[in-house]
Amino acid sequence: MSALTLAFVAPWECSRAVANIPREPREDVVVVLLESVAKGASLPWHRQKLVLILSAMRHFAASLEAAGYRVVQRNAPTYAEGLAALARELGATRVVATEGREQDMVDELDRARVLLREAGVSLVLREDRGFLATREEFTTWARGRKEYRMEWFYREMRRKHGILMEPDGTPSGGEWNFDADNRKPWPKNRPVPPVWRVEPDTVTREQMERVRTWKQRWGSVDSFGLPVTRAEAKSWLERFVIERLPEFGPYEDALVHGAPDLLHSTLSSIINVGLLHPLEVVKRAERAYREGLVPIASAEGFIRQILGWREYIRGMYWQLMPGLRTANALGAPLPLPMWFWAPDGEAYNGASHGACEMRCLNDTIAQVRDFGRTHHIGRLMIQCNFATMLGVEPAALSRWYWAGFTDAYEWVELPNVAGMGTWGDGGALASKPYVASGAYVNRMSNYCGPCRYDVKQRTGPDACPMNFLYWDFMARHCERFAKHPRMRMMTKHLDGMADAELVQLRRQADEFRASLSYDRET
Repeated sequence: MSALTLAFVAPWECSRAVANIPREPREDVVVVLLESVAKGASLPWHRQKLVLILSAMRHFAASLEAAGYRVVQRNAPTYAEGLAALARELGATRVVATEGREQDMVDELDRARVLLREAGVSLVLREDRGFLATREEFTTWARGRKEYRMEWFYREMRRKHGILMEPDGTPSGGEWNFDADNRKPWPKNRPVPPVWRVEPDTVTREQMERVRTWKQRWGSVDSFGLPVTRAEAKSWLERFVIERLPEFGPYEDALVHGAPDLLHSTLSSIINVGLLHPLEVVKRAERAYREGLVPIASAEGFIRQILGWREYIRGMYWQLMPGLRTANALGAPLPLPMWFWAPDGEAYNGASHGACEMRCLNDTIAQVRDFGRTHHIGRLMIQCNFATMLGVEPAALSRWYWAGFTDAYEWVELPNVAGMGTWGDGGALASKPYVASGAYVNRMSNYCGPCRYDVKQRTGPDACPMNFLYWDFMARHCERFAKHPRMRMMTKHLDGMADAELVQLRRQADEFRASLSYDRET
């Protein structure tokens, strides 16, 4: 019998389209799936995130066994210790694994290499098959650039993969980007699409019950309904393309109370756990455009999020690490407000506090609690916007996103939060901070009308906190942005503002900060 190899499958490699395992079963290969106790205890993970990963792993293991693969599933103190123990137990001479997708896994595989070497076992790392650009490819693209603009990288990816390109080398529809067409608010009297769900099977229900009572975890498990098998994921993709993609573009930035998705696909959670490959998703959307089922603005807007933003943000994660974990260019000092864990004022970790009366913030956080998600504008222009203007340390907000969103892994959430969301990186990702007053929220959503606060007031007991926090932010950082080409017009507004009003705006912002309860553990 030939030497035995262990093929380690990471928690985000739950299909053969992504996992680095043989195409066909082999007697000399054992596929290994591990649960790491240390990783599970590292953050207060959302229960639905845990169910998604644990159930997908079990379904993948069952599909491999049905196909004839030798499979071992184990719990281990750490991934490194688990691999070393299994290598000794099974008499393996080699372990094959995918390169670490985030820094913690890189470090863990380094520890595994040491432990395995002591046992005379080699560790072979292979390229991550879950992306469309290698790390080396992005590094080559970024080398020597003063600005890392996603748009230029996106165009290269379009050319490389031949997506939405015409035979003469021009972009389909005559433009590279149709973002200007995709900024409509949701029509007033139009019903909100229901939240999609797949009915949990026995395996998934077992995992739901398993994590329901776990301590130091967050979120409700009851509404879990994400795909956990490749067949379910492919059906979900097809349903999105037929039912939502045609109108996705115009309304991708819209916000509606009680709607975490609207016309969004929720495919990021499914892709990031490995049930779908990003290229098959992109090609399916392109085919829908070629067949006349989807307008170019919707197809391009959706494809840009995967072929452009997802690949770019992963590249930027490695480009800016390890400093990205502590990036705080604006010197934001505050811990995370307790609202982010319990927006309705319910107790969290034994501590009670007041309910969040900002309707937009309360609702988008409640969506995360109930579903493990809210779409990208709720993340950026409500949650990150509020936290940035309040002065929350980027790392504290980042840990909340990492723990709470079913699609969040450090490689994707950290550059999004510490970069684009809070400008903690000082402008490497986004040329300016994404901050806005209540006027933006009012324009793009139906939150403001019934809110306890008045979006048109800047000061006073009924003033929208987004308003006085916005002007306080501009005043605090006026010197930094006074000559900024995209910010200087707003800083100039401060010059025309009465001194008494600015003093009142800043005083109210300080009083508001002082009134909040904070999570000192973040």
